[in-house]
Amino acid sequence: MGIRVGIDLGTTFSAVAKIDPRTGTPVIIKNNEDSPTTPSVLCFEADGTVLYGQEAKDMQLTGDTNTASFFKRSMGRADFAAPIRGRTYDATELSSILLKKLVAEAEGQCGEKIDAAVITVPAYFTSLEREATIEAGRRAGLEVIAIINEPTAAALAYGLHKSGAEQTVMIYDLGGGTFDVTLARITDQKITILGSDGDHELGGKDWDDCIARYLAGQFYEQFGEDPAEDMAAVNSLLVTAENVKKQLSSRERVDVPVSYRGNRAMITVTEEIFEEITEFLMGNTREVAERLLQSVELGWNNIDGVILVGGSTRMKMIHKFVRQMCGKDPLTGVNVDEAVALGAAIRANMDLEEEPRPMGFLSAKKREMPAIRGAKKVTDATAHALGMIAISKDGERYENGIIIPKNSPIPAANTRAFQMRVRDKKSELEVYVLQGHHQRPLDNTVTNKYVITKIQKVGSGKSIIDVTYAYNTNGVIEVSAVQKETGKQLPIRVEPVPEDMSWTDRSPKENSQGAAPQVEVILAMDMSGSMSGTPLKMAKEAAVEKFVRAMDAEVVRVGLVIFAEKTVCELRPTDDYRKVISTIEKLTIGRTYGYGTSAQPFTEARAAFSGDADMRYIVVLTDGCWSHADRAISEAKTCHQQGIEVMALGFGDADHNFLKKIASTEKFASLTDLSGLGGSFSKIAQVIGDAGITPL
Repeated sequence: MGIRVGIDLGTTFSAVAKIDPRTGTPVIIKNNEDSPTTPSVLCFEADGTVLYGQEAKDMQLTGDTNTASFFKRSMGRADFAAPIRGRTYDATELSSILLKKLVAEAEGQCGEKIDAAVITVPAYFTSLEREATIEAGRRAGLEVIAIINEPTAAALAYGLHKSGAEQTVMIYDLGGGTFDVTLARITDQKITILGSDGDHELGGKDWDDCIARYLAGQFYEQFGEDPAEDMAAVNSLLVTAENVKKQLSSRERVDVPVSYRGNRAMITVTEEIFEEITEFLMGNTREVAERLLQSVELGWNNIDGVILVGGSTRMKMIHKFVRQMCGKDPLTGVNVDEAVALGAAIRANMDLEEEPRPMGFLSAKKREMPAIRGAKKVTDATAHALGMIAISKDGERYENGIIIPKNSPIPAANTRAFQMRVRDKKSELEVYVLQGHHQRPLDNTVTNKYVITKIQKVGSGKSIIDVTYAYNTNGVIEVSAVQKETGKQLPIRVEPVPEDMSWTDRSPKENSQGAAPQVEVILAMDMSGSMSGTPLKMAKEAAVEKFVRAMDAEVVRVGLVIFAEKTVCELRPTDDYRKVISTIEKLTIGRTYGYGTSAQPFTEARAAFSGDADMRYIVVLTDGCWSHADRAISEAKTCHQQGIEVMALGFGDADHNFLKKIASTEKFASLTDLSGLGGSFSKIAQVIGDAGITPL
């Protein structure tokens, strides 16, 4: 049985780490050149040999055009292709080749077989990029236990050396090709990611590019020859520029020899020049960092410190930026090159359950070895909102209907209902899933086209499909669907996104999708004696402001049923919301309904629906237990059988188990307190409002 390792699969450099079985401490497995990091570069030779690491980078320096680097930036992109020696490689294939080389070298160095790994990714990677990374690991022959966000891995590594008071830290991760900022709350037992933001097309390479352009420009001014016009010269300049960047981290100036077409120049690059030509890049990182702080409603004064990760953070301007913004030097205790791999190794050797119990390494004598240092429970968060292509409330445009907000703890899931008319056994439902928070669909990443199949015709042919959208622990999107009438899980076929998605910029009225289904809702309110005073006042306010006003009268009709000792239908479903609000505001406890709890609302509510509603909901609000609970549960189940969704919202002395029995599903049963009524009503309104969306 082999060992589990952590692999920092970097844009410019990669590293592999394992757990020392004697101490439980993560350690870097150095490469054959006794270096903790290996350049993420491949070189394909004519005889089929593939060089990697420093050897491949040296070939790149000579101008060899059969090299591949920075392919991490293109993970998951269908339009990326690297033509090398008559073959075309995508980023996943190049990454798998590099991973296989890294693992083989690490096995040779540590003398142990590597079976499985946790591979790191930028926090801002989308689901497509994450899936491509997992696939690269599998192609390399690895069991990919999980993928972990690079800043989260760095936080685990930081926890190796820090204990004591709770800290809120910013992890500023500037690698060779990607940039992330993450906010984390770290305690002795737990790491909670508050949020992430970033740009995976911004990294140290961009600083290299600026130096290379400067050198080429200065050379052109002297000789009228532009090295940037020759690919071999460009490759050489880029390697030179990277070395200049590294030297400037400890020096004030570097004299750089540049030769091209028989001419030779000595060009001086100072720290001041470096800062000037890259000022816009620092501005980009500042914008991302402040956007993150704003999104989680924190300021720089709320941050206990900044952890720097990634080799590019050695640049003096990064340290200057941290001091300016945070008022203190960066936090110590983390090796910027090794932290991510070390954290991944910790994660690779923890159980995948909630609590970070060490796996328990065993020696030849079967004696349990020390617990893993740095192991903590981790609650990560998604860096991208998850949405779907939906129709706006006014029906005039397509928009991004957010399902899981950005910075939500993962794993996370939410369900949306689709109403459709099933014509035959071949009926299918197409769903497009978006990653991003922008309102216009195509300003986000359209991850895939999900085709829900084998939808059965039942009764009249009108069917409700519950589609669940989720982020798993790896931050990868998962979609599942259940046909409400049959309760069966439906198969889903994943297809590439069509090249032409321009229809999303046109009005839905121009497409043949039909009108949104008509939805009817009965709000069933408990008016027993225990609701007197403040409970009734707050319940009416929440129902009006957070529920009724949140609905769209063109799609949703709202009715009102009151129950206590008896049940009264005060209002059949109507689109006259002024009348609905007025009726709610006039409600009083007393003689009209009685003070007891012997009645149930389901029989009257069922009879109050009109015959032309496509979707029907009963939303029950109650603050206690009912005298005839068994009958209420029986009547609620009749509603379920007739395709009426029941949502149960309780507070006060309400019984959660009872709420779950009357609700259509457990997720439609919630228990809150008076202060949380408004938020609960808002969530219910969102679910019902989204149910009026025509399937795309």
